[in-house]
Amino acid sequence: MADSMKAQVLIEALELHAYHGWHRHEGEFGQPFLINLELETDIARAAASDDLHDTLDYAKIVDTVRKLFVDTRYKLVETAAAAVAKGLLAEFPAVTMVDLRVRKLKPPIPERLSAVGIHLRLPRT
Repeated sequence: MADSMKAQVLIEALELHAYHGWHRHEGEFGQPFLINLELETDIARAAASDDLHDTLDYAKIVDTVRKLFVDTRYKLVETAAAAVAKGLLAEFPAVTMVDLRVRKLKPPIPERLSAVGIHLRLPRT
């Protein structure tokens, strides 16, 4: 097999509607969230074989993120982000680091802003 070839698999601007938030109306109506992911992995085998079975499947990653992020309601974005990062590491053993950004696109803040959120980097330990 070829030498190690570290790379980041990217999932950018995944928009999901979820019911996270501290305020009652956030849990009742939900709101859009934007998720950006970088998953560090070794792509040497996939680069040599050109076979989907040797790499991370984007569709499976998106499905896993959707389930982890939407199926459980959290009061804090920090808690939701941690659950997603830990879940991705558990589901995809080839991932050595999850770099995750979760943005709440319509936060209940009167000032005008585009988003609030969290940036989490979680390595496999």
